[in-house]
Amino acid sequence: MAQRHPRSGAAGPGRRRSRRRGLVQGLGVLALTALALAGCARGPEPGVPPIPMSSTEAARSAPPPGTSSTAGPGPSFTPCTGGLECASVPVPVDYANPAGPNLPIAIARRPATNPAAKLGVLLVNPGGPGGSGVEIVQAGLLPPEITDRFDVIGFDPRGVGGSRGLECPLGPDTPYLGDPDPGDPADEVATNDAVDRYALACGQRYPDLLPHLGTRNVARDMDRIREALGEDRISYLGFSYGTSIGQTYAQLFPTRLRAIVLDGVVDVTKPGLDSAQAESFENSLRQFAAACTADPRCPVRADPIGVVDRVRARLAAAPLPVPGRSPLSAGMFEIGVVYPLYSETSWPQLAQALAAADRGDGGPMSQLAAAYFRGSNSDTYNAVTCLDNAWPTDDAQVFASSRATEARAPHFSGNVLVSGLTCADWPAPQQPLTPLENYLGPPMLILGTTDDPATPYQNSVALAQRLPGSVLLTYRGDGHTVYTNGVPCIDDAVNRYLLETTLPPPNTTC
Repeated sequence: MAQRHPRSGAAGPGRRRSRRRGLVQGLGVLALTALALAGCARGPEPGVPPIPMSSTEAARSAPPPGTSSTAGPGPSFTPCTGGLECASVPVPVDYANPAGPNLPIAIARRPATNPAAKLGVLLVNPGGPGGSGVEIVQAGLLPPEITDRFDVIGFDPRGVGGSRGLECPLGPDTPYLGDPDPGDPADEVATNDAVDRYALACGQRYPDLLPHLGTRNVARDMDRIREALGEDRISYLGFSYGTSIGQTYAQLFPTRLRAIVLDGVVDVTKPGLDSAQAESFENSLRQFAAACTADPRCPVRADPIGVVDRVRARLAAAPLPVPGRSPLSAGMFEIGVVYPLYSETSWPQLAQALAAADRGDGGPMSQLAAAYFRGSNSDTYNAVTCLDNAWPTDDAQVFASSRATEARAPHFSGNVLVSGLTCADWPAPQQPLTPLENYLGPPMLILGTTDDPATPYQNSVALAQRLPGSVLLTYRGDGHTVYTNGVPCIDDAVNRYLLETTLPPPNTTC
């Protein structure tokens, strides 16, 4: 589920961590950026061209340090929202046909406030797939230690925001307007029909673009940005799905990196229908329930998970009407529950929404589900994850896998069903990513949160083990991604690495 349920991937750096607040707090507008869950990605298919260069070939082809690879003028920056400078960089839609149509990649720059001491450029990506790098730079989340010394560059990956953002004719919520219940044959068939309508309509609108939205092309676009800026090397900071971009860039262009931080790692080696993410959300739901039960102000403290089950059963029988919105279905209820689990600071909203739904008021839970789909481009999320991972193309395999997931993660298996069916029938061939091996670039700083619901901690552990010389920095806590969330031990270590390329000691835990 790399969708924000898997959604790489994007509620991350925008959330600030704070002391646990009472679970009676009222429902407000969530400040989260929905991230794709990292675990449902797409898979391989015949006929997909191989990566043109291995890491070794990329290193041999790179110009020597101290020389510029840029030819011609750089991007024409103009002032834009938030005191930034904005521009676009043209890239080929299809890198196998560089003379073919171009696609403008939108970028935003926050110039270093201490240009005399500037260390270069820092590219950032907030996650997704579908999250806007332009928006994360506009939000101004990075600390002054970093913004003093770097030009911070955000970019909208192809298919996002100002880079020809997708808008499929049917909304990505279409398969969730019913009851995606693995194991119920009627619900499985109805979900499959809804997925087919959505995928067919999207393919008809974007037949020439969908095959070229995978992360390898995003990494190539990032190198075009580097070239356009006239930089020999860049530093990179990626959250959630941004770690897929970082791993792929490091695979294709290792010598172009000065420093690289990956927070909340997506395991690109796993198949799309992997249950690890659903199980991580199940763990987070249990943590929410324990906190709620211990808090006398929590409105569902008597039996939090019992309320989830009771409401879910009620919605399976009949969706709840919501004034001004589509009825709250069982599928949208699952999305509404998963969204606030990305951050402990949003648990109060979940508690209030559950209490309201138990009273027959589906409005607050409907708001949470809507916020999930608004948080980043869900159409692009589907397009990228269906290319990047290995998915079964047979519906029966999807049904069997999602039923198996339901036994281990009963509250979050509907998303596994929807993601699997979406990618089984996606109108573009799969182009699965491959693991980063024989890495020739600078040592990485890899961050992992032990109870991250969206990108399981073991992902970060496994990547660090594959990259000798890189360091795993562990945060013992919950929430999806941790840098800039107010944990001094983490923030200080990351800042020092970005500024001085000095890694913390191996196995550091905060």
